[in-house]
Amino acid sequence: MYPKSVYVLILIACLATLLGGWLVVRFFRQRASVMRHISGVAAGYLVSATIISILPEALHYGGDHMAIWALAGFFFVHVIEHGITPHFHYGEESHDHEGTAMTGIMALLGLSLHSFLDGMSITAAMGAESALGLLGFFGVLLHRVPEGATISSIFLVRGFGAKGAMLAAGALAGAALLGALCQDVLSIPIGPVLAIAAGLGLYVACADLLPQAQKERGWKSTTSLCAGALIFLAANFLLPREHQHEPHTTEKECCADLDGSGNDGPANHHSHSH
Repeated sequence: MYPKSVYVLILIACLATLLGGWLVVRFFRQRASVMRHISGVAAGYLVSATIISILPEALHYGGDHMAIWALAGFFFVHVIEHGITPHFHYGEESHDHEGTAMTGIMALLGLSLHSFLDGMSITAAMGAESALGLLGFFGVLLHRVPEGATISSIFLVRGFGAKGAMLAAGALAGAALLGALCQDVLSIPIGPVLAIAAGLGLYVACADLLPQAQKERGWKSTTSLCAGALIFLAANFLLPREHQHEPHTTEKECCADLDGSGNDGPANHHSHSH
């Protein structure tokens, strides 16, 4: 079982989703620039967190083949956003695309699957013997605001009104909470979950968030991107590290140790418990 504090973090992430929806409904319908800067910061943080922390932890817990899971996660998110959801992109509130109410519902379905994976990834990261839980949480937190804004803006454009837009943001928040609960109850191995989260993070950062930040002219997008990376590096430096990465121990190596062919006994075999 995972620490119950994970649900506090998930609830905060849910509130961030609702905050993004509320900001679009109340303030940012015609002020896309602010949300673009937030997207740039989130992109910088997510890319940094994925490359420096999340993917290495996935390899640590699951072995080299976790890279395949990360690749699968990358393509899975693409299918969610552009296969299930036709003509989807962030920043919808600033464009008048043709579409029906059904396209809004399909967008909600796609982003709900995405939110479900976010909830699972936070819970899995909290099970890692390192500061990854908080680092991953901050990454999810940063992109939940643009994501809540996205679904709300799509619903506004599709004619659902302010109330419908906020309900859609609430549905995404609920999906993240459900994902966290499922990971807690099912205890899916940490390695694959973190690997899929790594693929998800790279896709969201590079295909969803960064293109929005790049709509700002000059050095603005670069500044926000670098700010996000610096925030991660500062957090990574300040938060304590509870373990140093060791080479992944295979089953054969473990058996060799038990047979006495290695210098380390069973007591030194690395194990994980929740």
